[in-house]
Amino acid sequence: MLERSQARGKLMPHWSTMSLEFWGTIASFGTFIVIAATAIAALIQLKHMRDGNQLTGLLDVLSRVEDPLFNEYADRAKVMLKEKLPDPKYRRSIEDATFEREENPWLNMANSYEWVGSLIKHRLIPEEPFMDVYSSRLIFAWRIVEPVIAIRRRNGDSSLWENFEYLVVRAHAWEAQFPNGAYPKHASRLSIRDVWLDEDKALGTTR
Repeated sequence: MLERSQARGKLMPHWSTMSLEFWGTIASFGTFIVIAATAIAALIQLKHMRDGNQLTGLLDVLSRVEDPLFNEYADRAKVMLKEKLPDPKYRRSIEDATFEREENPWLNMANSYEWVGSLIKHRLIPEEPFMDVYSSRLIFAWRIVEPVIAIRRRNGDSSLWENFEYLVVRAHAWEAQFPNGAYPKHASRLSIRDVWLDEDKALGTTR
Protein backbone atom coordinates (compact mmCIF):
# COMPACT_ATOMS: atom_id res chain seq x y z
CA MET A 1 0.00 0.00 0.00
CA LEU A 2 2.82 2.35 0.79
CA GLU A 3 4.43 1.84 -2.58
CA ARG A 4 1.18 2.66 -4.39
CA SER A 5 0.63 5.83 -2.37
CA GLN A 6 4.13 6.98 -3.13
CA ALA A 7 3.68 6.20 -6.81
CA ARG A 8 0.37 8.03 -6.86
CA GLY A 9 2.02 10.98 -5.16
CA LYS A 10 4.67 11.07 -7.82
CA LEU A 11 2.10 10.99 -10.64
CA MET A 12 -0.24 13.66 -9.32
CA PRO A 13 1.99 16.68 -10.09
CA HIS A 14 2.37 15.48 -13.69
CA TRP A 15 -1.39 15.17 -14.23
CA SER A 16 -1.97 18.49 -12.48
CA THR A 17 0.43 20.23 -14.87
CA MET A 18 -1.22 18.65 -17.89
CA SER A 19 -4.64 19.70 -16.63
CA LEU A 20 -3.53 23.32 -16.25
CA GLU A 21 -2.00 23.33 -19.73
CA PHE A 22 -5.12 21.74 -21.22
CA TRP A 23 -7.51 24.23 -19.66
CA GLY A 24 -5.16 27.10 -20.52
CA THR A 25 -5.24 25.98 -24.16
CA ILE A 26 -9.03 25.73 -24.08
CA ALA A 27 -9.28 29.22 -22.59
CA SER A 28 -6.94 30.64 -25.24
CA PHE A 29 -8.93 28.95 -27.99
CA GLY A 30 -12.18 30.28 -26.53
CA THR A 31 -10.73 33.78 -26.41
CA PHE A 32 -9.71 33.43 -30.05
CA ILE A 33 -13.22 32.34 -30.98
CA VAL A 34 -14.74 35.35 -29.19
CA ILE A 35 -12.31 37.76 -30.88
CA ALA A 36 -12.92 36.19 -34.30
CA ALA A 37 -16.70 36.33 -33.84
CA THR A 38 -16.48 39.97 -32.76
CA ALA A 39 -14.35 40.82 -35.81
CA ILE A 40 -16.77 39.05 -38.16
CA ALA A 41 -19.72 40.87 -36.59
CA ALA A 42 -17.89 44.18 -36.99
CA LEU A 43 -17.16 43.45 -40.65
CA ILE A 44 -20.80 42.56 -41.28
CA GLN A 45 -21.89 45.77 -39.59
CA LEU A 46 -19.41 47.79 -41.65
CA LYS A 47 -20.71 46.16 -44.84
CA HIS A 48 -24.29 47.05 -43.91
CA MET A 49 -23.20 50.62 -43.20
CA ARG A 50 -21.32 50.80 -46.50
CA ASP A 51 -24.30 49.40 -48.38
CA GLY A 52 -26.54 51.95 -46.70
CA ASN A 53 -24.17 54.79 -47.57
CA GLN A 54 -23.94 53.59 -51.17
CA LEU A 55 -27.70 53.47 -51.46
CA THR A 56 -28.01 56.99 -50.05
CA GLY A 57 -25.35 58.21 -52.47
CA LEU A 58 -27.00 56.48 -55.41
CA LEU A 59 -30.39 57.98 -54.61
CA ASP A 60 -28.80 61.42 -54.35
CA VAL A 61 -27.09 61.02 -57.73
CA LEU A 62 -30.28 59.74 -59.36
CA SER A 63 -32.24 62.70 -58.03
CA ARG A 64 -29.69 65.07 -59.55
CA VAL A 65 -29.55 63.27 -62.88
CA GLU A 66 -33.34 63.25 -63.10
CA ASP A 67 -33.60 66.95 -62.32
CA PRO A 68 -35.53 68.67 -65.15
CA LEU A 69 -32.69 71.15 -65.67
CA PHE A 70 -30.17 68.34 -66.07
CA ASN A 71 -32.43 66.68 -68.61
CA GLU A 72 -32.33 69.86 -70.70
CA TYR A 73 -28.53 69.82 -70.93
CA ALA A 74 -28.36 67.16 -73.63
CA ASP A 75 -30.92 68.79 -75.94
CA ARG A 76 -29.50 72.28 -75.48
CA ALA A 77 -25.90 71.08 -75.85
CA LYS A 78 -26.75 69.27 -79.08
CA VAL A 79 -28.27 72.40 -80.60
CA MET A 80 -25.54 74.70 -79.30
CA LEU A 81 -22.64 72.64 -80.59
CA LYS A 82 -24.29 72.06 -83.96
CA GLU A 83 -24.54 75.82 -84.40
CA LYS A 84 -21.17 76.88 -82.96
CA LEU A 85 -18.64 74.15 -83.73
CA PRO A 86 -18.46 74.99 -87.46
CA ASP A 87 -17.06 78.39 -86.40
CA PRO A 88 -13.23 78.16 -86.16
CA LYS A 89 -13.20 80.97 -83.60
CA TYR A 90 -15.43 78.99 -81.29
CA ARG A 91 -13.27 75.89 -81.72
CA ARG A 92 -10.26 78.02 -80.86
CA SER A 93 -11.99 79.29 -77.72
CA ILE A 94 -12.55 75.67 -76.68
CA GLU A 95 -8.94 74.74 -77.33
CA ASP A 96 -7.52 77.63 -75.27
CA ALA A 97 -10.31 77.39 -72.63
CA THR A 98 -11.65 80.92 -73.18
CA PHE A 99 -15.18 79.77 -74.02
CA GLU A 100 -18.15 81.02 -72.04
CA ARG A 101 -18.83 78.94 -68.96
CA GLU A 102 -22.05 80.51 -67.77
CA GLU A 103 -25.24 78.99 -69.13
CA ASN A 104 -23.16 76.41 -71.00
CA PRO A 105 -25.19 73.19 -71.31
CA TRP A 106 -22.44 70.96 -72.75
CA LEU A 107 -20.03 72.01 -69.99
CA ASN A 108 -22.64 71.43 -67.30
CA MET A 109 -23.45 68.00 -68.67
CA ALA A 110 -19.82 66.92 -69.04
CA ASN A 111 -18.88 68.16 -65.56
CA SER A 112 -21.90 66.49 -63.99
CA TYR A 113 -21.04 63.13 -65.48
CA GLU A 114 -17.42 63.71 -64.50
CA TRP A 115 -18.21 63.70 -60.78
CA VAL A 116 -20.62 60.78 -61.18
CA GLY A 117 -17.80 58.86 -62.87
CA SER A 118 -15.50 59.65 -59.95
CA LEU A 119 -18.04 58.34 -57.45
CA ILE A 120 -18.45 55.09 -59.37
CA LYS A 121 -14.72 54.69 -59.97
CA HIS A 122 -14.03 54.93 -56.25
CA ARG A 123 -16.99 52.65 -55.47
CA LEU A 124 -18.80 55.28 -53.44
CA ILE A 125 -21.97 54.41 -55.35
CA PRO A 126 -22.75 51.03 -56.94
CA GLU A 127 -22.15 50.77 -60.67
CA GLU A 128 -24.71 48.10 -61.65
CA PRO A 129 -27.98 49.86 -60.78
CA PHE A 130 -26.73 53.08 -62.35
CA MET A 131 -25.74 51.38 -65.60
CA ASP A 132 -28.96 49.39 -65.62
CA VAL A 133 -30.84 52.65 -66.17
CA TYR A 134 -28.36 55.10 -67.70
CA SER A 135 -25.89 53.18 -69.88
CA SER A 136 -27.44 54.24 -73.21
CA ARG A 137 -27.98 57.78 -71.95
CA LEU A 138 -24.29 58.06 -71.04
CA ILE A 139 -23.22 56.93 -74.50
CA PHE A 140 -25.61 59.43 -76.09
CA ALA A 141 -24.29 62.27 -73.92
CA TRP A 142 -20.67 61.40 -74.72
CA ARG A 143 -21.35 61.48 -78.47
CA ILE A 144 -22.67 65.02 -78.11
CA VAL A 145 -19.63 66.39 -76.28
CA GLU A 146 -16.96 64.14 -77.82
CA PRO A 147 -15.93 66.78 -80.41
CA VAL A 148 -15.45 69.31 -77.62
CA ILE A 149 -13.44 66.89 -75.48
CA ALA A 150 -11.23 66.06 -78.47
CA ILE A 151 -10.51 69.77 -79.02
CA ARG A 152 -9.77 70.38 -75.33
CA ARG A 153 -7.35 67.43 -75.30
CA ARG A 154 -5.29 68.66 -78.23
CA ASN A 155 -2.63 69.79 -75.76
CA GLY A 156 -2.18 66.17 -74.67
CA ASP A 157 -4.02 66.42 -71.36
CA SER A 158 -6.09 63.24 -71.35
CA SER A 159 -7.18 63.84 -67.75
CA LEU A 160 -9.85 66.30 -68.91
CA TRP A 161 -13.20 64.60 -68.22
CA GLU A 162 -11.42 61.29 -67.70
CA ASN A 163 -14.03 60.13 -65.19
CA PHE A 164 -16.78 60.83 -67.71
CA GLU A 165 -14.77 58.80 -70.21
CA TYR A 166 -14.40 55.96 -67.67
CA LEU A 167 -18.15 56.06 -67.11
CA VAL A 168 -18.82 55.70 -70.84
CA VAL A 169 -16.33 52.82 -71.14
CA ARG A 170 -18.23 51.03 -68.39
CA ALA A 171 -21.50 51.86 -70.15
CA HIS A 172 -20.24 50.22 -73.37
CA ALA A 173 -19.21 47.16 -71.35
CA TRP A 174 -22.67 47.00 -69.81
CA GLU A 175 -24.34 47.30 -73.23
CA ALA A 176 -22.11 44.53 -74.60
CA GLN A 177 -22.98 42.28 -71.67
CA PHE A 178 -26.70 43.01 -71.91
CA PRO A 179 -27.44 43.85 -75.58
CA ASN A 180 -31.16 43.17 -75.14
CA GLY A 181 -31.50 44.63 -71.67
CA ALA A 182 -30.85 43.21 -68.22
CA TYR A 183 -34.31 41.80 -67.57
CA PRO A 184 -34.08 38.75 -65.28
CA LYS A 185 -33.93 35.59 -67.40
CA HIS A 186 -36.40 33.54 -65.38
CA ALA A 187 -38.91 36.33 -64.75
CA SER A 188 -42.11 36.35 -66.78
CA ARG A 189 -42.83 39.15 -69.26
CA LEU A 190 -46.03 41.04 -69.95
CA SER A 191 -47.91 40.64 -73.20
CA ILE A 192 -47.92 44.18 -74.59
CA ARG A 193 -50.63 44.96 -77.11
CA ASP A 194 -49.78 47.50 -79.81
CA VAL A 195 -53.21 49.04 -80.40
CA TRP A 196 -51.99 51.42 -83.13
CA LEU A 197 -49.95 48.92 -85.14
CA ASP A 198 -52.51 48.19 -87.85
CA GLU A 199 -53.33 51.86 -88.40
CA ASP A 200 -49.67 52.87 -88.58
CA LYS A 201 -48.96 50.08 -91.05
CA ALA A 202 -51.85 51.26 -93.22
CA LEU A 203 -50.50 54.81 -93.09
CA GLY A 204 -46.99 53.61 -93.89
CA THR A 205 -45.52 55.25 -90.78
CA THR A 206 -44.06 51.99 -89.48
CA ARG A 207 -42.54 48.84 -90.91
